[in-house]
Amino acid sequence: MGFAISHINFSYGGDGVFSDLSLNIEPGRFYGIIGPNGCGKTTLVDMLVKNKKPESGTVEYKGKDLNDYTRKDLAKEIALVPQDFYINFPYTVKEIVLMGRHPYMPRFSAPSSKDMKIAAAVMAETGIERFAHRHITELSGGEKQRVVFARALAQDTPVLILDEATSNLDIKYTLNLLNLAADSVKTGRKTVIAVMQNLNLAALYCDYWIFMKQGKIAAHGDIDEALNEKNIEQVFEVESKVYFEPYSKAKRVVFNPRA
Repeated sequence: MGFAISHINFSYGGDGVFSDLSLNIEPGRFYGIIGPNGCGKTTLVDMLVKNKKPESGTVEYKGKDLNDYTRKDLAKEIALVPQDFYINFPYTVKEIVLMGRHPYMPRFSAPSSKDMKIAAAVMAETGIERFAHRHITELSGGEKQRVVFARALAQDTPVLILDEATSNLDIKYTLNLLNLAADSVKTGRKTVIAVMQNLNLAALYCDYWIFMKQGKIAAHGDIDEALNEKNIEQVFEVESKVYFEPYSKAKRVVFNPRA
């Protein structure tokens, strides 16, 4: 079982964000949450990780209300890579990555050999092992984002949530990290839920699309049924053409800037 979102309502200072929103997210897929700025994508992610609570309605995970999970238990189930990461204390990169192992470590205990092996493995996978002993405050924005991604992988959770997690990365590392996420779905180990702005990047990786507009689910479904010109125009109010690109073996979206 995955997430069951049932009739949730939420607002910021009286400004409504969600009104009677419902959605099921089943395990073992790569979901893309797509929509214009301010439509509620990040707020929805915050609901899934219990950073925010609905004013009414319920969010369940594995048949259990999120409110019934402790923070530590939820951290063993769901890892988040946020779009903004700020820390001004000079932890080393290795220390940041090992923070992903904290849910598994007894209080006041040092990392075990297993924790160290997992941290070393994800640093190698994400290409950050060469600056493992550098301070996070010395890194560029893109390097920091890779460290946060590695920390989430070190949590080794069934669910990985990416909130515009590659926005600071160049294309090489964007593809590298999304390939790692996609491979974990293909091997049956993870569910990935990604907020993405780049439609063509989402088309490469996300097999299930959730279109959002003004706090509502405008359309959702497998990529073959959901990714089309009608839904793009409805959600983004722009004209487009959607076609299959043999080189990338994926759908592609192109726009007419004058239309």
